[in-house]
Amino acid sequence: MKLIRLELDNFRQHLHSAIDFEDGVTGVIGSNGAGKTTILEAIAWALYGSPALRGNNDSVRSKAAEGGAKAKVALTFELGGSRYRAERLMDAGAKTGSAVLEVDGRALRAGTKEVNAAVASLLGMDYQAFFTSFFTGQKQLEFMAALEGRARAVAISRMLGYDRLTRARDQANQDKLGMQREIEGLERGLADPEELKERKKTAQGKLAEATKILDESETARKAAQETVDRLKPLKEASDQKARRQEEISRRLEIDRADVTRSEQRLNHLRIELADLRKKRDEFEVIRARLAGFKDVAEEYKKLAELSKHESERQRLGGQAAALEEDIKRLQASEKRLGGAGDLQVKMNAALGEAEALLADTDKKIQACREEKVALMHDLGARIKQLGSTRDEITAKRMRIAQAGADGKCPTCERELGDELDKVLANFDQQMREIGSQIGALKAEQQKAESEGSELESLMKTREALVGQIARLRSEKCAADGQVFELAGVRKDLAMKSALFGELQAELAKLPAGFDAARFRELEAVRESLQPERERAATLKGELERGPRVESEAAELGVHLDARKSEITGAERALLEIGFSAEAHEKLSREFEDASSKLSAVMIAVERQRGEVNTARAILGQIEREEESLKSRLEQVKEKRSERLHLETLAGAFDKLRAELNDRIRPELESIASELLAGMTDGRYNTLEINENYQAMIRDDGELKPVISGGEDDIVNLALRLAVSQMIADRAGQSFSLLVLDEVFGSLDDVRRDNVVALLQNLKNRFEQIIIITHVEAIHDAVDNCLWVEFDEKTKTSRLTDRSELFEPAAVGNPL
Repeated sequence: MKLIRLELDNFRQHLHSAIDFEDGVTGVIGSNGAGKTTILEAIAWALYGSPALRGNNDSVRSKAAEGGAKAKVALTFELGGSRYRAERLMDAGAKTGSAVLEVDGRALRAGTKEVNAAVASLLGMDYQAFFTSFFTGQKQLEFMAALEGRARAVAISRMLGYDRLTRARDQANQDKLGMQREIEGLERGLADPEELKERKKTAQGKLAEATKILDESETARKAAQETVDRLKPLKEASDQKARRQEEISRRLEIDRADVTRSEQRLNHLRIELADLRKKRDEFEVIRARLAGFKDVAEEYKKLAELSKHESERQRLGGQAAALEEDIKRLQASEKRLGGAGDLQVKMNAALGEAEALLADTDKKIQACREEKVALMHDLGARIKQLGSTRDEITAKRMRIAQAGADGKCPTCERELGDELDKVLANFDQQMREIGSQIGALKAEQQKAESEGSELESLMKTREALVGQIARLRSEKCAADGQVFELAGVRKDLAMKSALFGELQAELAKLPAGFDAARFRELEAVRESLQPERERAATLKGELERGPRVESEAAELGVHLDARKSEITGAERALLEIGFSAEAHEKLSREFEDASSKLSAVMIAVERQRGEVNTARAILGQIEREEESLKSRLEQVKEKRSERLHLETLAGAFDKLRAELNDRIRPELESIASELLAGMTDGRYNTLEINENYQAMIRDDGELKPVISGGEDDIVNLALRLAVSQMIADRAGQSFSLLVLDEVFGSLDDVRRDNVVALLQNLKNRFEQIIIITHVEAIHDAVDNCLWVEFDEKTKTSRLTDRSELFEPAAVGNPL
């Protein structure tokens, strides 16, 4: 597997970061908390999803992300000659995510679960195996060094996944104990076979007795049912006569009451008809008298219509006079505001020119400020970086000077001897050169601070322009107000002129000829005739009821004749029924007695049937208990067989674990020896591990224990990489990628530099070796270097390239 590119968007503290991985040894350097390990987490999440996260999905999206921006990681890698790209997204609510896996530019899988399964299948290993093989986590080399004897064997076995056999054995033992408890529980609940047999015999006797009593109750029920069946038709016929008798009697009562009410209503209608004939005579007299005033009414109607137009004429005349005054006032305002448009155009042009000049001045001020800030920031950063480099070189010189000629070279560990003065002189030369560079940069910094005349001139120009624009805006506002007022005046003038013309036209259309004196005279005549007109209207309304009263009286006479005929027919039907209340009551009592007896017998039958069912249920329960006893005896037999199987399985797991552990040492020795030879350029090519997992180096055919710290680092690194090689081999993957995350731990500078040099010797075995560390001093010992910085203001991480700050002449290796 080979990493090609990693892209992070809104992932934890990385807003927008991208890494193109190169071959060889690559250093990812940054202070603690800068976001280095987050890069490894992003690789793991792209491949294996949520199980690879530190924490839950809520912490994936960066807190500095904008709006609804999603968290995104995309990893491009090569495997088996093909190029793959795994991409994962997480929405702003951390509730839903998506994943896509592409191969050679084509979609291979889509969906979180589908991509998880596809990656595990491609790599041949799950998340845990992947990280145990390709990744060496924080302080794992120290962890390997701290373990001794069987503890180291147990740790290596666990890394290879053999602890799953132990868990399987423990699970088998737990299942065996659980099975034993089930067997004991089943045996405790087993019933006594003899007791079941006796209970079954008793239940069978009770069932036979209950069945006999039920048969006798059924015979009594049949006799009672026959009596009820004989009386039921007679009772139903008598009930029908009783209902018919009651129905006809109730109908006779209703009809007789209706005849009485109808006769009373008919008498009232006859009286009302006589009164209406008198009122008709009075109405004819009044109508003849009012007919003589018909011409007067016609004249009054015409004058009343003209009076309406007269009031309208007066109203329109008043409105026309008011409008004429408004038109004169608006015409004077229009003449006063005639030049407002030209003034507005002039003010707009002057204000636009001043604002453009102000914008240009602001741009010049901003450019001047940014140029000065950028220069000061760049000079400060370079001075700080050179100071850090000088401190590192000073510390190295002091250590070498204190050790003297007997001190060892930090790279090859050989004694310096006569080379000491040369090395110290080289360090002194480097510090002098860095001091000269810092002095030049500080002088340039002071010069940039003192230069500010151009900015002051621009600020004065801007202040004058701001005052001019304020004055022009005030004058433009006044001109705008006059233009707006002129538009309103012209609009009102046009509207009111048009309305004045319309009023003149309406006045011309109104008719003339209204005589107010004659109109008042006719109104007096009309008021004197008002009482007679009202009486005539009242009589006319009452006389309109005459036809309805006559019609109702005729219909009521016909209704009375029909109702009397119905009463005669109902009386005749009562005589034909021949109903006897005494005979009906006697038959009803006989039927009720027979029905009560039948109900009592049926209740006794149901009660006895319940007794039979109870006895049958008890017998059935005893029979089920017999079947349950047989079944549980069979279960006990099966459980004992399963317990024996689990006991055998636990022993087999123990035996298999022992055999696999015996195979670890030879394979681990072989792979670790190959790695050791590669790291030491063949100086050591054999590493042997005894039964207590103590590592020894064979040098010139002789075994020698690991004594020095440098040798211990080599052995621990070889063992850790050998374990990773074994895991990758079991997954069917080539072990071409190696990632070391803070593996230096508390190593001193000499041992740390030795480990880095050893890793350089492994480049022919691993295409990519990635070292993640906070130790900045390794930057000159790796092929590629990537710096991770954390911005305290924005709380985000960013990737930078500082290679231009470390020129070979200034920070080169002294040897």
